[in-house]
Amino acid sequence: MADIMADNVEENAESLESAESTEATAKGPGLMTLVKAVAFVSVIVLIEIAAASMFIPSEEETAVIAEKLAAADAAVNITSEEDLTDGKEGPALISSEEMREVSLGSFHVVAYNPESGSSLNVDFDLYGIVLADEENEFFDLYDASKSRISEQIMITVRSTDPADLSDPGLGLIKRKILEKTNRALGKPLLREAIFSKFSFVER
Repeated sequence: MADIMADNVEENAESLESAESTEATAKGPGLMTLVKAVAFVSVIVLIEIAAASMFIPSEEETAVIAEKLAAADAAVNITSEEDLTDGKEGPALISSEEMREVSLGSFHVVAYNPESGSSLNVDFDLYGIVLADEENEFFDLYDASKSRISEQIMITVRSTDPADLSDPGLGLIKRKILEKTNRALGKPLLREAIFSKFSFVER
């Protein structure tokens, strides 16, 4: 009986050792695989960081690049300004032989202000500047839309704030008249607006 029990104990011990060995074998490769994967990813990350650091410019290189970009931007701005002021863009750059002065009419505009109960009387002669080679085309289009242009001029002056009428250069009114006149013409033929005998009285 004692022999049987001893045999059972030995068998149980062997079974236990076998199970522990199997479990250790099962755990061993899994842990090693994880360690290898982490090491592999770490190596790849380090390689990418090293490669990126090779392409990142130094402080001196960054300053040189910034100067080059600033110089290029300045060159583009100068070119753009030259394009805008080249040729027929502005009357100031066109010789007097290439320009013609045309009459746009005499105007008497009365604007009533219901808030103050006062009225504003504005009198002026209006002239425009066109290019000599566009003069005939201007008159053809102007004759076809003269009434509409006169109406737009009067509406513009009537809706102008008295403070803008006090401006010595009348810049805002001139810009509005140029815009509305050229829109009525269908082409930007009028280059400049000129007021003559301009006066306004508020009563």
